Amino acid sequence: MKSKLFALLMLVSGFAGISYEILYGRILGNLIGDQFAVSAAILITFLFGIGMGSRYAWRLWPHLWLIEGAIGLCGAIFALGANALDGLLYEGLPLLPDGLSGSILACALLLVGPAFLIGCSVPLFAGYMNRIHSAPAFSRVYALYNIGAALTALLMEYLLIRWLGIRGATLGFALLNLFIAVVLKFGFGSIGAAGSAIQSVSNNISRRQWLALIPVSMASAVFQLLMVKLAEMIFGPFRESFALVLSITLLGIAVGAILVRKFRLEFAGALVLALTGLLLLLAGLEPIGYLYAALYDPAAESYFLSVLLKLACLTLMMGLPAIAFGATVPALLREEGANVSRDSGQLLFIASMANVAGFLLMVFLLHRFLDYGVQLLVIALLATASMLVYAEQQRLKQIVAACCLLLASGAAYQLQWDEDLLYISYTNFRSVKNLASARNTFRFPQKYKGYQDVFSINWIDDKPYFFINGYTSIPLSNPSEKVVGALSSIYAANAEEALVLGLGSGATASVVGHLFKHTDVVEINPVVRENLFRMRRWNFDIETNPRVNIVVDDAIHFTKAANKAYDLILNTVTTPLYFSSAKLYTRDFLQVIKKRLRPEGIYVTWMDSRVGDQGVGIILNTIADSFRYCALLYVKSAYFLLICSDQPIVARQAELLNGNHFLHKKFMEEHGILTDWLKYQLLNRQVLDLNPDPSQPLNEADYPALEFEMAKLKGRGIPRFQAGLYQAMDIDELRGGLGEVPEEFPADLVRQAKFALSNSTITQTWERLARTGSDNYEQQDFRARQLYYRKMTSITDSADGYHKFGYQLMREKKYHEALEVFSLVLEKDVKHNNTYFNMAACYEYLNNLPEALVYYRKEAEVDPDDKDVPYRLGRVYVKMKRYQEALEYLQVAIEKMGSAASPQVYSYLGMAFEGLGRADEAQAAFEKARAKQAPKVQKLL
Repeated sequence: MKSKLFALLMLVSGFAGISYEILYGRILGNLIGDQFAVSAAILITFLFGIGMGSRYAWRLWPHLWLIEGAIGLCGAIFALGANALDGLLYEGLPLLPDGLSGSILACALLLVGPAFLIGCSVPLFAGYMNRIHSAPAFSRVYALYNIGAALTALLMEYLLIRWLGIRGATLGFALLNLFIAVVLKFGFGSIGAAGSAIQSVSNNISRRQWLALIPVSMASAVFQLLMVKLAEMIFGPFRESFALVLSITLLGIAVGAILVRKFRLEFAGALVLALTGLLLLLAGLEPIGYLYAALYDPAAESYFLSVLLKLACLTLMMGLPAIAFGATVPALLREEGANVSRDSGQLLFIASMANVAGFLLMVFLLHRFLDYGVQLLVIALLATASMLVYAEQQRLKQIVAACCLLLASGAAYQLQWDEDLLYISYTNFRSVKNLASARNTFRFPQKYKGYQDVFSINWIDDKPYFFINGYTSIPLSNPSEKVVGALSSIYAANAEEALVLGLGSGATASVVGHLFKHTDVVEINPVVRENLFRMRRWNFDIETNPRVNIVVDDAIHFTKAANKAYDLILNTVTTPLYFSSAKLYTRDFLQVIKKRLRPEGIYVTWMDSRVGDQGVGIILNTIADSFRYCALLYVKSAYFLLICSDQPIVARQAELLNGNHFLHKKFMEEHGILTDWLKYQLLNRQVLDLNPDPSQPLNEADYPALEFEMAKLKGRGIPRFQAGLYQAMDIDELRGGLGEVPEEFPADLVRQAKFALSNSTITQTWERLARTGSDNYEQQDFRARQLYYRKMTSITDSADGYHKFGYQLMREKKYHEALEVFSLVLEKDVKHNNTYFNMAACYEYLNNLPEALVYYRKEAEVDPDDKDVPYRLGRVYVKMKRYQEALEYLQVAIEKMGSAASPQVYSYLGMAFEGLGRADEAQAAFEKARAKQAPKVQKLL
């Protein structure tokens, strides 16, 4: 009974031990940020502290109960003293340097004590268990402790913080440790009082053994960090990805220890097992990725099942190496004597220090300069090196096996490993169709790695995309980011000082930098800053703007440490789903922001349909707690800007943008955007009144409700919020935020919506309201189009600008006007891509089929690789009843398009066969079209 109680205490201690590393990291991340230097300092401090605790635990033999109590006391101090610590970190600590370096050093000093105490636990628990059982105990203790830790990693992410918050969870574990301390004191105090009975230095561990432990422990650390990156690339850069990798790692340690205890697994056998697992990962990553895509169900309501699927796929990837690496320390300690606390402590110390070395090797060398597949080979090489150090002559078979597995891994890398698969965005791993399509359209990425982040410019269908840590953003050539910078500036009260949080491609910050006298830009990822020059063609070469100051820092740290006030603070950092961003959407951060805003200053953030209606409720409740006013502007149909202030929101700087000749011209030349009309993207001046779910909690650093809510969602959509928004749209109410408007208003309001959103619900609603409120709307709309045309021709000679306008007219079915504009495009550039195509489409829609043929053929001359041209030619020939010619072009189209061929292609193919009297082939083509047809599509497009 006593041994079972002690085993339960070990399990609970394991629960608590790993929790503090997670919780302390989140507490400190909320205080000073998640930049690499902070994350690295926390991890290294914990590894070092745990290693030192393991090394010297035997000297504290009588005090196991006191150590557990001290661990709990430290947790309580961290939880209850977070606010005081925040003040100390930013007001300056005596004898420590100012700024981030001083804060990091302070954090390291604060963490090293708790880490040391946690490191003492396993060796002392093993020694005590050895006394209780009078039998080898380390493997059992090691397994139980890590089972507890593995369960905690999952419970922490999916349950405890969501129930109790960060502070509550920390206090809960502190109470657990205090409880363990009391039970140890009064239930097992006699073991500690009896003394450790260590009389001499142990001889159980040879020099060869501990030398062999070093490279494999380095390999283990590198492998864990690598798996975090692979999980981010495939499942997304979320906290849950890290939690899943951590739990599998810890569970692997536990299973490895059990294999040593139950089946007498040897150290050399563990190395062979590790190499086998690495070989399987190199050969099996792509099949596992496709398996995940096949099993992922975006329509399933069960969040729990999606977590299980990720856990299962990750286990397939890393389970075997995790078990093998976890077995190494217990395998070297199979012969346990009376000095088990000291022996195990020595090995754990060596393993921890080698983990630190592996971490440094990974972040400063391997991750920066090697592909992920090559990193796996380096891990295999380290494991093989351990085998060569450890094995004696009589273990020749194991040496040969290790070398053969290493060579097989190299072959698997050459033949099976697909590095580019990791760069297609985690969102494409949610469907086999999307995965295959993305891989087919994906060109070799231009990738650049930092210490822990990976940035890439990915070319997909000849468009450049910004990629960071598994997430592909919008195309770099897309105007949306520039529009965000322009809209934010238009609604600022003054244009003196601006702060942009999140550099990214630099497009947003560059626009702000051209409009404000001074702009600070904060970027957390050094690798993005280092490679900013590669994106200069899409960001107006922001690095050369003398009015822009770019800082590499976490936004939370910069804003807390800054000592200046801003007219505009613009938050462009990525979605709060991603752990380094989540804290920037909290009430705590908004309170910091308010201290940095001038009295009439505005704070701009964003939301899109990924937040869900409950997420909208959380966001609006949190903003309402800090600001009196919040206006909503559209960027896309379901991508909105929120402008927050304590003053009513008005477009005070519209003329500043229109008067900036550089931006005025660039917006028109590159994107066909008339800056005069950008202010019309205002939708509602007090969106706080449209909260679809006021019952939702505030989003706080201690309880990041928005992050939790978004993690559960599997699809996009904010239908309740959008329904309320459309119902509240009011042109007269909007006038109050637009300043002076021209005679053509509201026709230009509608025209801007058509230009930006095409025929969206927003566009339709504005047009309906405009027509209802005006007796001469058609005349106003005609004048608005004429105004755009005059301004376009006066601003630019760009073929792209004309083409953008022509395409807009074509979408509005004004085909004759569109043809006139497209003719101007050809005057500027006779080989302008897609212009002949769009002219042909206009003629086709006007039923001038001979002219359509002429222009589709001209497009084929300009762009021979355009896959749509053969289909369009075939379609026109079908309409002209020239079925044999149609058949030839449609078959070419299907050959070029492959699996991406649309149902419409097969429908027209069926018509061609039918026209030729080939009924069976026509039927087969129509069946193929129906098989590919989306359920809601009922007619040919």
